Amino acid sequence: MLSIHTLVSIKAFAMINRINISNLVARQIVKSSLLPGLIAVVLTLFSFAGFSQEWVPVYEEPKHRLVFENDHAFILNVNLPPGYESLYHEHKIDLLYVTIVGTRVWAQPYEGKRREVEVKTGDLRFSSDNHSLPQVHRVGNIGKTPFHVIGIGIKNDVSSDVEPLEGDISGMEMLMEKPHARVYRISLMPGEKTGIHQHNLPFTQVHVSDGKYYSSAGKTISAEAGEFLWQQGAKSHQFENAGTEAIEIIEMQWR
Repeated sequence: MLSIHTLVSIKAFAMINRINISNLVARQIVKSSLLPGLIAVVLTLFSFAGFSQEWVPVYEEPKHRLVFENDHAFILNVNLPPGYESLYHEHKIDLLYVTIVGTRVWAQPYEGKRREVEVKTGDLRFSSDNHSLPQVHRVGNIGKTPFHVIGIGIKNDVSSDVEPLEGDISGMEMLMEKPHARVYRISLMPGEKTGIHQHNLPFTQVHVSDGKYYSSAGKTISAEAGEFLWQQGAKSHQFENAGTEAIEIIEMQWR
């Protein structure tokens, strides 16, 4: 074990010769009998950390990237390469998952069994659909393509008597309804358009496919699959397919 006198001597020698004390201490430790003990302590600490931290918040899972957050919502960009197995992670807030690229995956509740499922591009689900919250689980990609989803979480209820969506909603199909949100799918062939509608409360739109559309101001906007836009509300707009391929957009409307 290094004594105080040894450390003082090393420091003095280092100052005289203008060399890095850390290098000397490292060499002295390596040569001493202290090294095996240090390794054991480090391994014990790592083992304890792994044991005590059995799961992480969903936004700390390495492939569940937090890409947007404000007082009302947060959005995750989840992209699992083939063969990836996630850490156990906890969902406290209900999220809508919009599948951008589907493949075969498995999900495993904490201390539960794995369940395999084929997820298709465009599939939608809330994290509360089959489980109560909070929920701890992990997921894995056993397909041949990346598994890519956008997750939208609502932090708080709007608690408003205002009608969330008004106007002409032709071209919009309501697919899901929860106490806190409604989910609409917009599928447009080239030249088709939705009616002009008014969002009175916050909403998020997610592009499931690449495509071009005309904005309400008449500008042509290009979007890639996986792009999203959060809006505060009080917005009137419509979509018109300005491209040569079908486009698909998901809108999640707060309520």
